[in-house]
Amino acid sequence: MNEVVKAILSPSKEYKVEIIKRNDGLYTIEIFRWFEWDEDYSYEYWSPITQGFSLMDTEESAMETGVEQLKVYSGEIFDF
Repeated sequence: MNEVVKAILSPSKEYKVEIIKRNDGLYTIEIFRWFEWDEDYSYEYWSPITQGFSLMDTEESAMETGVEQLKVYSGEIFDF
């Protein structure tokens, strides 16, 4: 089973990237956006924007790619 080894939030906390270690030892990333919808029912959930963006061989390269993609999708400036 795939395992989320790290989740990183954007500064606004509206976007996040998950670094996922796959069963075969490779890493992939998924980007999510937080949605809130309140009509008759109140919904709050992380909606996937991308899934299985690419395969990487190390957690460090997955984190680097994940943070770069998070910057692109969120349009925010990161301080780390």
